[in-house]
Formats: sequence, C-alpha cells, structure tokens
Amino acid sequence: METIDKYVDCGKKDVIGKVPEHLWYAWLQRASEEDRADEAFMKKVVVRRGECLRFAPESLRSDRNIVLKAAKNCPSAFVYASDELQNDRKLVKQAVNLNSGVIRYVKDRFRNDKGIGLLAVRKDGGNIAFLSEELQNDIDVIEASLGGNLYHLRYASEKVRGNREIAIKALSQYGSVLEYLPERLRADKDVVTAAVGSAWNALAFASEDLRGDRDVILAAVRHDGYALQFASDKLKDDKEIVLTAIGKYEGDVLEYASERLKDDKETVLSAVGRCEYSIGYASERLRHDADVIFAVLEAHPGQFENLPEDVQENLDYILFGLESVVRHLPDPEEYSFFDDAPSEYYMDFEQAEDDFLDMLESIPREVLREDSSLNDRVCRLAVEMNGAYYSEGNYPYAAVHDRLVRRMEALYEENDIPIRPVLKDAIDALDKESGEKNEAKYGHLDPEDRLFYENLDRYEMIAGSSVLKFGAEENRDYLRPDGGFVRNCMQSFVKDLVYARRGLYHESERWDDDDYEVDLDKAYEAISARLSPKIRVVREACEAYYSENITVDVTDGIHLLLVRAAPMKIMQIWVNKADSEHEHGKWLAPDRLSEFCDMVEHIRDIYGQYEKIALQRAAELRDRFGL
Repeated sequence: METIDKYVDCGKKDVIGKVPEHLWYAWLQRASEEDRADEAFMKKVVVRRGECLRFAPESLRSDRNIVLKAAKNCPSAFVYASDELQNDRKLVKQAVNLNSGVIRYVKDRFRNDKGIGLLAVRKDGGNIAFLSEELQNDIDVIEASLGGNLYHLRYASEKVRGNREIAIKALSQYGSVLEYLPERLRADKDVVTAAVGSAWNALAFASEDLRGDRDVILAAVRHDGYALQFASDKLKDDKEIVLTAIGKYEGDVLEYASERLKDDKETVLSAVGRCEYSIGYASERLRHDADVIFAVLEAHPGQFENLPEDVQENLDYILFGLESVVRHLPDPEEYSFFDDAPSEYYMDFEQAEDDFLDMLESIPREVLREDSSLNDRVCRLAVEMNGAYYSEGNYPYAAVHDRLVRRMEALYEENDIPIRPVLKDAIDALDKESGEKNEAKYGHLDPEDRLFYENLDRYEMIAGSSVLKFGAEENRDYLRPDGGFVRNCMQSFVKDLVYARRGLYHESERWDDDDYEVDLDKAYEAISARLSPKIRVVREACEAYYSENITVDVTDGIHLLLVRAAPMKIMQIWVNKADSEHEHGKWLAPDRLSEFCDMVEHIRDIYGQYEKIALQRAAELRDRFGL
C-alpha cells in the first residue's frame, strides 16, 4: 500500500498535483507551520479532504462555508471547527442536513435537540444510536428512525426494539414483529394483545404464560380462528374460545380443539357447517352421527368421499348428498364464467358433476337395477341438475347442456342398468334440440364447409374453456398463428375429410377375400408416380407392430400413412398417426389408389383457404381475450 514516505520531499506547490488525495492528511502531519498557515493552499485542500481542517488556520476553522464543505465530505471534520461554530445551532443543523453522520461529532446538547435529532434519523435511521438517551426513547424520533414504517422495528437496535410504547404502536399494525422483540415484551400482556390483534400468528412468539391467558387467546381467535393452535391445552378445551375460533374460520380449527370438544356435538356441528374438512377432525362417534353427516352434506356435498366407508354405503345419505349437489348449483340466470359464481360451494359445473357421479357410483349396481323407484329418483335428480344448470348464453365455451346426462347414459350402459323414462326423454329432447341447432347453424353449408366449421367451432370451445379455466396467459402460445389451435383444427378437419370418403374403404373388418391382397411395392410406385415431386412420398419402416408404411406429406404439418399390417394383405390410412385420437385408421381398398391420390391433391388445393379462416378465428380469439 502506498505511503507518504514516497512524497516527503514534495513541496507545498506539488502536493495537490502529485500527492494522492488520501495522503494529504499524512503530508500535513509532517508539514511546517508556515505551509499550514497558507490560507489559500489550505482552503483548496480542506474543501476536498475535510479531515484536513484539523491543520487549517483559525480563519478557515471559523469560516462557515469552509466548515460546511469539510463536514459534507468528512463528518468527523466538524470537531475541528471553531468553538463558536460548534455551538451555533443553525450551523449544526445545516451540517447534519448535508451529512447526517455529523451528529456523531456535535456537542451533547445538540444530540439531545429533538429537531436536530429528527433530522439526523430521517436521513439515516442508524443515527439514533448517537442521540441522547432521552431522544432514543422518544416515540417520534424512534418512528422517524424507522423511516415512518414501523415494520422496520425488526431491524432496529435492541435498545430501540425494547421501547414498550413504540412496540405497541408497531405491533398494532405489524403483529409479526413480536418475534424480534425482547423477551420481557413478549411476556407483556398489552404488547402481545396488540400483536395478535393484527397478526394471529404472532401468538407463536408470545410467552408461554400469555398463551395460557384467556383474554389474550380470545383476542387472537377473534382476529383469526387459526390462532387456536397456539393456545394452551387448557384453553383448547374452553368451549367459548373454540366456538369463537370456529366462527372466525380460516382453517381446519377443529383440529386444534381438545379431544373432549371434538366429541361435543354443538362444537362439531358449528365446525362442519363452516369448514368442509372439519369432519375429519371430529371424534369417531360424531363422524357417524346422523345430524353431523347431514350437516356436512348439506353444506359441503363434495366431502362425501371423506366420510367413513360405512356411511358412504348408506342410501339415505347418498340420496341426500345427490340432492345437496343440485341445491348448491349456481343460479343459471346469474352465472357467468367471467364472474364469481353465486354459489356457496360450487364454482363450476364440472366439480358438481364429478361429485354427483362419484356419489351415484356408491350405490351398488344391483340396487339400481332392481329398485326402479330409487333409479327413477336418481334419474330425475340428474335431469333436474342438467336442466337447472344449462342456460343459453351463460356458458359461451362449454357444451354442458347434455354432458351430465350423457355421462349418466354411458355409466348405465356400461353397467347394464335400465335407463328410466325421465332420463331417456331428456336425452331424446336434447338430441333433437342439438340436431335442430346444428342444422340451423351448418345446414346451409356444403358438406366440406360443414366439416371445417364444425371442427373450427369445436376447437374454439376447447380454447375458450381452457382460457376460462386456466387464464388467458396460459393459452397465449396455443392461440398464436403457429400454435395448437390452428394446427389441431386443421388436422381434425383433414381427418374428417379423409375418413368421410367412404368409397375408399373396404366395408368389412374381415379380410377373407383374396382379391384384396396388398402389394405395397406397386402401391408406392403408383402413388409416387402420381403425386411426386409436388407432394413428398416416402416408403419407410413403421413403428410399433407395423412392418412398413408409405408416408404422404399433404402439408408441412399433416401427413397420411398407408400402413401394411398383419395379415400382410391389410392396408390402413392413418392421419398423423402419432397424434391420432383414433384407435385405428380406415381400411383402404387397394383398387382405390387413384381416388386416394385425387383426395390428397384436393386437400392440398383447398388447405390454404381453410387455414386462412382458422388463422383469422385465432386472431379474433386473441383479441377477445386481450392477447
């Protein structure tokens, strides 16, 4: 490190130009009295290195401007000001304003001056450490030292954090700061009461005695019932406190009650009416109590699955739960995907539908088969739920108008349960309505346009449902021009076009006729000669259990696969097989290869015009969702 020894021979005239600034003080320590007395020279030095004021002549140490400039760049320089200036309140205040660190070097009476003290701590809260004891305990000064934000008390010195008055004021806004206060304050009832009034979890940092204080615990659970977890065992057995906590529910507070109160019917009924999971913390006896079970199902039918297994087998409870699901549906006149659902329980149809079907599956299949009265009641509830929920226009992107009854129909067919007339009539009516709507919407279109617009509308519904469920941002990429919306729509459209060409396909899944023997070499030659080089045609090995295939690239993103499978005389058409939702492709009649090539060329010719419409629809959806 460079020292002054290198510059001992420098004269006064060379100091400012040759000696580094941080060595000026050391140079002046060795300088002559004559050099130090040079006012012009010393003025230049002092205004740049304030600590050099120590060696300046009295005239400079008495000059207000010089002293202020020196103190600004070096607060300790203030101690070298003349006595007159060190006792000048106005100058002290100016110096502290320029550099708050000056407060460390002023006379004691100024460190007890509230105006100057406030100025110092507002500039730097740490300066409170240099004020008088009286000001260190002044609530205004303390609050100013925290930057006006009492939450910063947690970062203050131990002495500041120990101020009872400021602690109560801070905790009334930021209860969690209790964690950082001295032990004596965490055992102070007024302090802790202020803390739990603004933050229930502050109780975790209160002294053990206060967590057993009834007044403190009542104050805490009145703010948030979840504070019950920090109460003493004795107070967890206090019925008034537990009921108060349940009334301010923001968690499964019954979990923290005593075992006695978990077996108290009034307490448990209060809990299950407010908290859907509270039944899990009730005693085994009350979890089987009819009043409690009905209360759970009345308020929270979705909790059926969390009831004891034997309860889930009780038909009375199952039927009550099914009725409760229907009662909890949102009002179809008010419901909108774009607003909060006006229901105390269900926010969307999907969850209600799942709960309904889960409960329904708790009824043994043989009971539904044999008890027509019970079956009729269940079907009526399903029809009521389906009808109550569907209202034209309320579900712009969800085909809910027949989803529940369709799932019921599939469940009944799978389990060989007779469908009651009320359900069959509802399905028939919905089929008729759906057919009439589709005919009104698509009936004027030619078959090809109809296929396209049906696909386009279906993928709009899928995109809209996803936006409403997961948010627009989650679907930003999907709705981009190169995203999944356009790609999926066009792929599905091409599938429908391909699979709609019935003349291409063999009518039977049995291939006993030797006339349909497949020669893949000839098929490849015929297709290549017709379509290449305009359309890429490749013969290659195929994955999985297929032996080989011919791949025809209709567009960049869509290709058809002609696959020869075992037995070797079978050939199928797949559309983008890897992404296909179909379990199998269509059987291609080998004598229809020319028609197959016609179809490929036709798709290639029309693809662009339909893709343009799909891109436009994607742009409209992006605008609609603010993307």
